[in-house]
Amino acid sequence: MRTSLADPDRLTRWATTVALAALAVALQWSVRPWVGTKIPFLFFLPAIVATAARCGRGAGIFVTAVGFASAVLWLLPAGHWWVVGTTDELSLLIYSILGLLLATLGARLRLTSARASAAEQRLVLAGEDTGIGIFDLDLATRTVYLSPALALLCRVDVTDGAVALDDVMARMPPEVAIEARSVVARKLSERATGYEREVRLKVPDGRERWLMLRVHIVWVGERAARMRGACIDITERRAVDDLLGRTQAELGQQVADLHRLHELSSRLLDTRTLSEHLHMILVALADFHGARRGLLALFDTASGTLGIATSTGFLPDAVARLIQTSGIDGASAICCALRERAVIADTEADGADPSLRALAREEGFRAVHATPLIGQDGTVIGALAIHLDTPHTPTERECTLADICARKAATFIERARAQAAYQESQGRFQAVLDASAVPFVVLAPVREETSGRIVDFEWRYVNAAAARALRRPADAFEGRRVQDVLPARWSTSDSFMQYAAVVDTNETREFETLVHHEGAEAWFRCVASPMDGSVALWFTDVTARKNDERLLQDADRRKDEFLATLAHELRNPLAPIRQASAVSRLPQATEAQKRWSHEVIERQVSHMALLLDDLLDVSRITRGRLALRRGANTLGDMIEAAVETARPLIDARHHELELVLPQAAILMQADPLRVSQIVANLLTNAAKYTDPNGRIRLVAALDADAVVIEVSDNGIGIAPESLPAVFDMFTQLRGTDDRAGGLGIGLALTKGLVELHGGSIGVRSEGGGHGSVFTVRLPRGETPARLPAPGDDLEPRATPARRILVADDNRDAAESLAALLELEGHQITLAYDGADALLAYTRVRPEICLLDIGMPHRTGNEVAAEIRARADGHAPLLVAITGWGQDADRHQALAAGFDHHLTKPIDPAHLLRLIGAARAGERARAGRPGPGRCRLARGTPASARRSPRPPSPGRSGAGRRTRIAAVRGRRRRSSG
Repeated sequence: MRTSLADPDRLTRWATTVALAALAVALQWSVRPWVGTKIPFLFFLPAIVATAARCGRGAGIFVTAVGFASAVLWLLPAGHWWVVGTTDELSLLIYSILGLLLATLGARLRLTSARASAAEQRLVLAGEDTGIGIFDLDLATRTVYLSPALALLCRVDVTDGAVALDDVMARMPPEVAIEARSVVARKLSERATGYEREVRLKVPDGRERWLMLRVHIVWVGERAARMRGACIDITERRAVDDLLGRTQAELGQQVADLHRLHELSSRLLDTRTLSEHLHMILVALADFHGARRGLLALFDTASGTLGIATSTGFLPDAVARLIQTSGIDGASAICCALRERAVIADTEADGADPSLRALAREEGFRAVHATPLIGQDGTVIGALAIHLDTPHTPTERECTLADICARKAATFIERARAQAAYQESQGRFQAVLDASAVPFVVLAPVREETSGRIVDFEWRYVNAAAARALRRPADAFEGRRVQDVLPARWSTSDSFMQYAAVVDTNETREFETLVHHEGAEAWFRCVASPMDGSVALWFTDVTARKNDERLLQDADRRKDEFLATLAHELRNPLAPIRQASAVSRLPQATEAQKRWSHEVIERQVSHMALLLDDLLDVSRITRGRLALRRGANTLGDMIEAAVETARPLIDARHHELELVLPQAAILMQADPLRVSQIVANLLTNAAKYTDPNGRIRLVAALDADAVVIEVSDNGIGIAPESLPAVFDMFTQLRGTDDRAGGLGIGLALTKGLVELHGGSIGVRSEGGGHGSVFTVRLPRGETPARLPAPGDDLEPRATPARRILVADDNRDAAESLAALLELEGHQITLAYDGADALLAYTRVRPEICLLDIGMPHRTGNEVAAEIRARADGHAPLLVAITGWGQDADRHQALAAGFDHHLTKPIDPAHLLRLIGAARAGERARAGRPGPGRCRLARGTPASARRSPRPPSPGRSGAGRRTRIAAVRGRRRRSSG
């Protein structure tokens, strides 16, 4: 690297070179008078050496050149420009060569000197920086050379070179000097050639330093001449060694602690009870502390108090006193309250609980260290306390071990509590499952070893209800495969795939499955849920529900068929009614044609009324609202009334009817209208489903205390599979043709009426084309010795003219009824809503009010209640004429103040009889104001409208048979 000309060190060197060269020239020429021309290089040779050693080879060559020039001038003769003579030229040549050699030698000397100085400087610096000191002791002169770093440590001044050994020893601490002399004397006596030792020395700044002395002893013969060596500062190494020693000791202690903790964990795993776990943990922590006593207290959250769970080193009476002491031992309560470690370093210190101090004195402990037991949810479980014999503050190791043991204790306590809660929950769950009426099982999958595919399931749990449902004892399931217990289960249902899907998809599935079990079919509803790789299965037998659903579907189908049939049956009468009405309106119609049309209309209306009455009767029977009017009646009269009802249909189809009745009259307690209805329904049913010119046979007999009525025919018969449904609502099973119409409620109504009498009804048939036989059994009941005479007041009597209010929002209904009553001579006032009805009542003050219920503005019930509420002394007869015919409708009407409730279409004769009886009713009502106090009056019952007045009981059985045969016009039969 080229040096800059402005370098101060270079400038100094060249200034020195020029100065030495000038000095040499001056000295050389100053001695010329004395030496003459003989010695021209006297001062230049030393100058060359000095300049080269001080300033370098270039400076020496410069001085050589200056000396060469001076010598030439020195030896140059006068008048010549160069020296004369070989000797002078040879001198100049030798000078030049010698000058170059001296310059080179001086430069070498300069470089060596610089390197030595640098090395010494580096050595000094290294000794000072690294703490290495060098000494050389002359035993003969008892002087010692110390390096600067060592001299500084020994607190001596070495500027003068070697110092006396006694001065160095005097500056050392006395114990160090004494130990040094002793060691040297021993090593010299041992004729050792060297030794090493560590010395602790205090430096001027007050700190302690550790020195490592490495000494070499130089022996001359038998005498030790010198001791040389080095002193190394090992303070940091000694600190590291001390730290390493302490760390190694701590590590060893930790390894020992870990080993003891591992042994504790192993013993804890072999222990079953919580009390043993806690006691082992407490004993281990006391051993870690070197203590003999300790206790573990649990915190009761309900009472907020601590209770001792286990202890060690305390006698029972001491434990009892600790329990009575406030906070057990003071520290336990504090650590639970503060949720951190609590330390009582000395029980004798101020502030300690007096009772605890007294107990500590008796038991011999002086310090208490308590660590809280904290659960995973952060709640305080209790405290783990150690009692030491001497005052003591816990070390970091002891705190760490206490935390570890506290965590172990808290873990075992929480685990025990969780296990207890789980066992309690499992017990409750087990009890619930065992007591549950719903079957429940747990199935574990069984997989194929090679493919892992599920091939079966294993019973893991079966409750009592499931065992009963599967018809096996409970112990026949657990641990066994499904196919071992129920071999055909998977082949008879699709449940296996459902269970496998639950395991594979880990999703709950709900399904219904049909199972063939022990020769029977059963439907089960299953809820299968995943549970730890298994299937938790709830199932219930829904066979009854499935059957009910099928029955409901059948019933719904029959209902639809019924509605269609009802529409058909109601439309059929409307056609002749409309046609007869058209005939009666024609001006060219004769009186005979008009009477015929009126008869058609009356007959068809009666037919529609019968359909509606049957529907209402079925509804009343279904809801248990149909009341029987039992009385003593003869069986023959009731059968004759039934025959008269069915006679039109029998005649129309040209059937032969055979009656077989007992000779003597049979009295029985029954509702005559309903019994006649039963028999009439059976005869009508036989007539409908028997081809024209068929035979129908009715046999009645007395069997013990029961009356047996049997109706048989040679009709189309009933298929065997249809027999159970014959008496169901809306059922028509006789055939597929629409041979006789009907709503399909006749036999259902018949069965209900029979059961209301406490009887039974059955049917049998040999199949299609073999006819059918219906058998009714009715209890005879208690009967009087004779029958009461029949009344003669059934015919309408002459009725005086009345003021009658007719109110109906159907104008045709109101006006047609008004026309009928006007023909009877009554004064009629019409109203078409409830408000008009009240105004007409106030204006006319009628004697009889015929009111519709469902009118606008004010209903018929509201109008009746308003009339009854008026305190004007006028109490008319109130009759409800409505299409609402349920029992609830009747009761509401009576509660509103109506005297009678008639269901549309009404029987005009029955209405006229009510009007004719109105005078007596008015007298009776005069003394009882207000609504809701009148009797229930119904329209003429269907069975009464179907048949004429029954014959008197005085007629003979033969006469009855003769009359019926005469009606048929076919043949007579004797009852025998």
